Amino acid sequence: MGRELKRKQAKREGKNVREVQKSSTSEPLKTKTFVTIIISMLLCCVVIYILSGIFITKDIKWFSKKEVTNQEEKPSITNRILAVDSLKQKEEVYYVYYYDSKKEDSTVSSVVSSLETVYRVDLSDDFNSNYVGEPSGAVDNISDLKVSDPTVIKVENGKITSFHSGATSITSELKGE
Repeated sequence: MGRELKRKQAKREGKNVREVQKSSTSEPLKTKTFVTIIISMLLCCVVIYILSGIFITKDIKWFSKKEVTNQEEKPSITNRILAVDSLKQKEEVYYVYYYDSKKEDSTVSSVVSSLETVYRVDLSDDFNSNYVGEPSGAVDNISDLKVSDPTVIKVENGKITSFHSGATSITSELKGE
């Protein structure tokens, strides 16, 4: 009911108009109504959080079609880094596999995947183009490093300890490790 209608009704009933207006606006919010509003606001926040987790950030994977297998996959083989970060990883001993994703050799990939901790550097990425060239061997400074496709280096405590370039060298040298 509008303000004007309330005023007219109060006049008809013979009540004081100001008292009717004060009583209608100063009605305290009932506890049940207040709790209902708070619960509905919390539910809205939870729904928004869940929807953003599923569809935007993809942190919640409710609709995942991935099948669970009993085989243990090596999570370290999927670690992709830039060439500039080759000597800056947290492990003390690890391998860095330089390859071109457009023409990757499956035999070399299988040998590399059998190694313990492997970081992958895609040479077809433009950020890694400064490191493509005639293989330089083991170097102390990462800016001096030049590799060809495929190359595997072993890093211990931030220093290159072994350098293998070419598919035949990688498969013959690293099969036993």
